[in-house]
Amino acid sequence: MPFQRFHTDARQAVVHAQEAARQLGAGQVGPEHLLLGLLDSPDGIARRILARHGLTRLSAYEMIRRNGLDAQALAAIGIDLAAVRDKVEATFGPGVLDGPGPVRGRLGFAPAAKKVLELSLREAIRLKHDHISDGHLLLALIREGGTAVDVLRSASIDPEALRDEVVAAL
Repeated sequence: MPFQRFHTDARQAVVHAQEAARQLGAGQVGPEHLLLGLLDSPDGIARRILARHGLTRLSAYEMIRRNGLDAQALAAIGIDLAAVRDKVEATFGPGVLDGPGPVRGRLGFAPAAKKVLELSLREAIRLKHDHISDGHLLLALIREGGTAVDVLRSASIDPEALRDEVVAAL
């Protein structure tokens, strides 16, 4: 997707998302990294709105790092991934389960992240805006309904109420 319609705050969020993916040792940028990118963008409305709900970059990062993508599936069968991680780190040392470390080079976008970028354009068009802002990216993350929404729910944020708040702010 060409980024010419992206406002500066949305571009910053995408750059920060790539940095977050590298920091987490991911091979691709996913929706969860786009959420971290929004939380890293100092001038965006998405960060301000999420902060009002108590979600910070650090808290979101920890949820993603500690729980990964399979925490809900494991919880469904009675396994508390956070408790397992705590026990392993108590036995073998902090950070023993962390990934291989920062990834170098250019990272591509996972299919779900590409879908979020496409949905951000659709959100802007739906709202009759001529650009894509970080708010449109947040709306797209909510609409995509994947890992970023899992993080929002883990932070006790209602995605639909958040959607209404973002639309009102745009």
